[in-house]
Amino acid sequence: MTVGLKTSDHFIDEKKGALEDALKKLGLDAKIVVNPFGAPSSDTQAFGFEELIQKAKQYAREALVSQDSDLGIGIGIESALSFIYAANEWYYVMCIAAQTKNGGTATSFTSGVSVPEWMIKELQNNSTKTLHSLIEHAAGHPVDPIAFFSGYSLSRKETMLPPLLLTISQLTIYGK
Repeated sequence: MTVGLKTSDHFIDEKKGALEDALKKLGLDAKIVVNPFGAPSSDTQAFGFEELIQKAKQYAREALVSQDSDLGIGIGIESALSFIYAANEWYYVMCIAAQTKNGGTATSFTSGVSVPEWMIKELQNNSTKTLHSLIEHAAGHPVDPIAFFSGYSLSRKETMLPPLLLTISQLTIYGK
């Protein structure tokens, strides 16, 4: 089986590594094709759960388009800043969507990491910036937002593994 992965090029090695680990843990022998027709453009910051889910599902559908006839599952990964009203805080969250050739779908989310209000205001006042570029400017070098906001106690790869396991399991266990 082949799994297509469509996501931005930001931290692509960690994303692919998490997918490899999930497939291995689930006992699935699969080849991964990353961004078969190029990575999506990421010149503006995604905001809110609606945009997050929409983009991840779109990427999962697009990941199924490949020359590989053995392609069985498309995985789309997107991140966004989402406001959790009950907590009165902004969080950086990733959505993992999957789709099979026969139309089965599943979606899951990473746990979020809290983002300071001043960064949100900066992003909202200048729509050409992304959280990645803002953090890179603040830190002086490229830094993963998950590591940055968790005080380097979490990695993207370990944060993505549980929702990847859940999403892929929903497709394989229930035959979607």
